[in-house]
Amino acid sequence: MMKRWLAASCAAFLLLPSAFAYKGELLSFKMNGSAVYPGTQREIQVYVPAAYDGKTPACLLVRMDEGGAFTADILDELIAEGSVPVTVGVFIEPGKILDRNGNVIRYNRSNEYDRMDGRFATFLETEVLPLVGELATADGRKVLLSDRAADRAITGASSGAICAFNAAWQRPDLFSRVYSVVGTYVAFRGGDQFPALVRKSEPRRLRVFLQDNMDDTWNPLFGSWFEYNRVMLSSLEFAGYDVRHQWNEGGHSGANGNRIFKDVMRWLWSGWPAEVPLGTTSNKTLNEILDPESGWTRLPGDFGEEAMLHPLSEAAVLLKEGKSAWSVDEAGERTLMKGKVPESDPYSAIYPGGAHLARRVEGSNWVMDYILDDKGNPVHGQDFYYLYTDAGQILYDNAGYLYAASRVGIQVCDQNGRVRAILSLPGGEVTSIAFAGNRLFALSGGKLYVRRLNRSGTHSGAPKSEGQG
Repeated sequence: MMKRWLAASCAAFLLLPSAFAYKGELLSFKMNGSAVYPGTQREIQVYVPAAYDGKTPACLLVRMDEGGAFTADILDELIAEGSVPVTVGVFIEPGKILDRNGNVIRYNRSNEYDRMDGRFATFLETEVLPLVGELATADGRKVLLSDRAADRAITGASSGAICAFNAAWQRPDLFSRVYSVVGTYVAFRGGDQFPALVRKSEPRRLRVFLQDNMDDTWNPLFGSWFEYNRVMLSSLEFAGYDVRHQWNEGGHSGANGNRIFKDVMRWLWSGWPAEVPLGTTSNKTLNEILDPESGWTRLPGDFGEEAMLHPLSEAAVLLKEGKSAWSVDEAGERTLMKGKVPESDPYSAIYPGGAHLARRVEGSNWVMDYILDDKGNPVHGQDFYYLYTDAGQILYDNAGYLYAASRVGIQVCDQNGRVRAILSLPGGEVTSIAFAGNRLFALSGGKLYVRRLNRSGTHSGAPKSEGQG
């Protein structure tokens, strides 16, 4: 019989039962040599339920830190009662780096779990899950996993909880279902910004359950865990997500989260195999900008990092890559441009009506705003527009709102320089944007997308002032 192994990690606050009776196979392997987290080592467990036939791709549950045997037992019960589909569990230790004597010289848990970028999701997609797909059970059933986001859930506790939410937030094409237990949405590595990002961003296809304890604070230096979980809940509700929560008595412990694990899984998987529905945000700016009948459409082609979009006409944009340039319309039709092509300065933008000039500050969260004098000279410059990350390409719409391509999507600032909306793309980071009338084109992850908006890049005069509010 395969040895039942339970990871001992810095998430030892989780309370687990002492005996298990899972019916499938709990496999494990050591993972070394990560390209995403260089030098790290870790152990990964994979539970293959007895109900898995080896032919039909299974659904997936990823759990951070521990929980292999405990979660396997619960998966068996829920699969048997029909509450969840046939689901393979993948349980991931955080990485650590050892010296030649086997001593830990760097713990990588917080760097992997608490950071706010898409690195951990990339780690799962490109390194962990391909290795899982190479496994087979003792009777030869190869582990096949569905790649539908609706067939995938992710969970964790403490830093593992924000890691789970962030992986799904960054890559809703990978995960749709999230269970967060005593999550650290606090000032570790920017997690305290999540409530604002949730309110300002387009809703994703996510279903989220938040569990926390009312005296939850591991270290008050970073803030109150419970307070931030409550703010996360209100932000998710504001943004239209399918979210539930449970607040319990207690401190920073995952025991209560484990006690309700079965019921949470039943709710998370309700409605399967249908996709998790998109909610309706209460963000007024998003609702004013977005055309509800138009989402992002991917256009043909794959493009390198040097590809850049420029405005061209009401019907098309200019796409330049290397020495080649094309006119591209909403249908994706590309026409090779000959001779000299009209390029714009991608890092500067003229306000509608011509009174202002915006210019990004490279490597900074700020975009400068200048007043243009009677001779067109920029004067009275101030670092005026504040973004969540540094800006790439910038442009204005006809309402005087500034759009900035960035790592978190397309950040949209009001006339007074504040981010009010974030347009999200499937590829996450946006490297280039351009308007053709009311169609916004964007490059993200080397792919070209377009969507119709209720705003236009055509400027026919100064927009009405919003005042100083």
